[in-house]
Amino acid sequence: MPDNTAVELPSPADIDPNHAYSLVELIDIAQRRNPATRVAWEQARQAAITVGIARAAYLPALTASAVAGWEHFATPFPSNLVPQGFIIYNAQEFIPQLAVNYLLLDFGGRAAAVEAAGQISIAGNVAFTAAHQQLIFNVARAYFTLDGADAALRAARQALADAKVVQQSAEALFGRGLDTIVDVQLARRGTAQAQYDLAQAETAQHDAMYTLLAAMDLPPTTKLRVAGASERPLPPRTARAVENVLSDALRQRPDLLAQVAKLRATDAEIAAARSALFPKVSLSTNVQGNIGRLNVNNSAYFPIEKPQGAALLKFEWPLYEGGLLQNKLALAQSRREEAAAALKERTDQALREVALAYDQVDTGLQQYDAAIALQNASETAFHSASDSYAHGVGTLTDATSAQTGLASARAAVARAHAQSLINAAALAFATGELTSSTDFATATRR
Repeated sequence: MPDNTAVELPSPADIDPNHAYSLVELIDIAQRRNPATRVAWEQARQAAITVGIARAAYLPALTASAVAGWEHFATPFPSNLVPQGFIIYNAQEFIPQLAVNYLLLDFGGRAAAVEAAGQISIAGNVAFTAAHQQLIFNVARAYFTLDGADAALRAARQALADAKVVQQSAEALFGRGLDTIVDVQLARRGTAQAQYDLAQAETAQHDAMYTLLAAMDLPPTTKLRVAGASERPLPPRTARAVENVLSDALRQRPDLLAQVAKLRATDAEIAAARSALFPKVSLSTNVQGNIGRLNVNNSAYFPIEKPQGAALLKFEWPLYEGGLLQNKLALAQSRREEAAAALKERTDQALREVALAYDQVDTGLQQYDAAIALQNASETAFHSASDSYAHGVGTLTDATSAQTGLASARAAVARAHAQSLINAAALAFATGELTSSTDFATATRR
């Protein structure tokens, strides 16, 4: 296999390893680097250029051309005039020409082409907005996931410390003859389990960091410090009715706006296909000069320098082309039906996405409240069970059960906090309101 020299690693970014980047800064870096937004931008530019191409049909086409050359040819000629029965010509010519072609009437064909190109341009612009919204959401989701992984890692470290406390209590009680070696081994097993859980938490944290780097199009070797979101206020509960949220989403979601523009473009394509069935009237004019000289049968050259021109009105009506134009019209109508069905499908999917995101915001906050209550209760239970066991009153079973319960509660709080922030971003993305990195600059405290 030959070496692949066309694909390279992402270019290194100007990342300060000593600076803790906020979410707004991370999104701004991603918008400058991610190729998806550049692709969408170029596609929008191409669509805008296509509009200019379609509008050019309204203007006359002016063409300058020139022909120059030398010719030697023979032609038959009556023998009673020329004994050999033919004449030999030698011609040297230069013919410059200026031609104008102007379509005068096409029964709306040009207007339909311009309208179709304009709607495709609108769809391209909206797709550019959608690409930015998708990028903002991807970075925000990766950022909040990383913050949740960081919180879960801190919880795992604290769980290991709590497991070591239980193990020390078991070893101390065994040393005083108040506990058995079985309890000591069980306590050590709990510590080993906590160490394993810590290793898993570290792996999840590394995966989350790589996901964030990928969303920002940064090399995986980038050393990136990220400001935590643990102090970031959670979103408030949704005050708007779900019907209002759905209505807003239908008005402003860029993917739906793009589908509507594509549907309107197909209407214009149908009009263009119908116009091809009608006649066209065009005007063609040209001005040219014949500059050259000619000799006959090796006579002296006869020069000529004369202007000439023409003005022609052309009427063209395709009467029969084997069903070509009719099939083009049928194809345009079929594409219109396809676009309408695609819009309906996308609308239904958008409504489902918004309804789900709307519900997840409130249910996520409820889970967070429940996780906080569980963590508080678990902390109280662990301290009580641990102290009782350390003083020889409680049992190892109660202490280890309370310790694992507290570890699970802390992890649940970390996940619920991160998921609540992700849910809020998902709702803004689903409704088309996530338009800038500044949407994360400030937050309303819950």
